[in-house]
Amino acid sequence: MQPKILYVGPLKDFSGYASAARNYVMALDIAGCNLVTRDLRYDGGDINRVGRAKELAEGNLRDVDIFIQQTTPNEMEPKPGLFNVGIFCWETDRIPQIWVDHLNRMQLVIVPCEDNLQVVRRCGVVTPVEKIHYSCDLSAYSSKPKPFLIPRVDNHFKMLSICQFSKKKGVDPLLKAYFTEFDANDPVVLILKLYITPADGPEQKQRIQGLVQAMRDILRLKAYPPVMLIHEVMDHGGIQRLYSTADCYVLPSRGEGWGVPHFDALGYGLPTIATAGTGPTEFITDECGWLVDSHISPVCDMPHPFEFLYTGKENWREPHVGSLKKCMRSAFELWLNRDSQCAMASKWSDMQSAAKERVKDFSNHIMGPILRDTIMKYYGIWKESQCS
Repeated sequence: MQPKILYVGPLKDFSGYASAARNYVMALDIAGCNLVTRDLRYDGGDINRVGRAKELAEGNLRDVDIFIQQTTPNEMEPKPGLFNVGIFCWETDRIPQIWVDHLNRMQLVIVPCEDNLQVVRRCGVVTPVEKIHYSCDLSAYSSKPKPFLIPRVDNHFKMLSICQFSKKKGVDPLLKAYFTEFDANDPVVLILKLYITPADGPEQKQRIQGLVQAMRDILRLKAYPPVMLIHEVMDHGGIQRLYSTADCYVLPSRGEGWGVPHFDALGYGLPTIATAGTGPTEFITDECGWLVDSHISPVCDMPHPFEFLYTGKENWREPHVGSLKKCMRSAFELWLNRDSQCAMASKWSDMQSAAKERVKDFSNHIMGPILRDTIMKYYGIWKESQCS
């Protein structure tokens, strides 16, 4: 009889973490697993659940054999008598001892990228750890929503960034590179979709506006290329329209366990710029984007409710502004010459096509059997040990 899986994660939230959890569930279901789900709530999201996702969420909890938790390790609590799997990702080169202790109580740990795999092993996790890339629903990228009309800059090269604002996301080197690489008369615009918390109000919007202005002030230039700041809450359809509006995605994060917005950008056909050594290294190639040079640097200016996270004892990747400027300039020049007769005229459309092709390697149909077989392999070993 097929083992029954209970999958617990932030399945109704709006975050990239939640998106990854929903796709893992879909991948396992496509792979034929006997599956039920339950929710964790972090950002108060209330994504409407229909069809198969609703059925899985309403399934009974009788006779569960495998318990999967996709959350931060300090919240993982193994169930006695079950095969316990922990799924998480992280953005620095160290995890705290409390996380190590919790992960070592699991029977299997799954992370999405090579850097995470090396970090957890180096920090003392002796539980089996496997790298399994996040998966995606290719149908999510099949539609082409109507782009937003942006007065006065609608025919400009549009670079898009979407993130929850923090030092980790690298908005400061992004602004520094953008303001110093491009002039006010260049046909470019940077679209920043930022928020601080899901409960943001006017005060948080003013804070973000102030941060953008502060970068202008310290650079002391006479004029700057435009920034379109979007702080309003958008539903999934609105975010899709943003991707449809943009020509390129750029976010030089100092740390990413995977980089769901970077990945989504590829799915929508956007050549993408990210920081080398972070999660997007797993899926961005020269054919579909650019990786910005970086170096290891101590974490700083990253407040967190838990005092043991994001301390100066950890390191992340510091993007090189000069390299970022070259990547942005390269993207702009390719776009600018897309309709010319020069040798690189087709390069832009080639990169757009390569972006869409790249995500196919991570479809739920491909990753589902890999995820299923990995879990069942270790479940079989564990089950045999319980009988001996």
